[in-house]
Amino acid sequence: VEVLENLAFLANASNLVMYMVKFMHFEPAKAANAVTNFMGTAFLLALLGGFLSDAFLTTYHTYLLSALVEFC
Repeated sequence: VEVLENLAFLANASNLVMYMVKFMHFEPAKAANAVTNFMGTAFLLALLGGFLSDAFLTTYHTYLLSALVEFC
């Protein structure tokens, strides 16, 4: 399941570069830079969220908070 999630994430990232170049008229280098900045931020926030949930929340509260973020 994790492999498919990463595949979808990377496919969306490559499509986002094309969207930024064709429709938002970014230069290709600036579009790629913006997308890689987004990807780096997303990966770093996942690490921060994992640390915070391990340090301060119980398993139940982590599941509850994740469900609220996902569905709201």
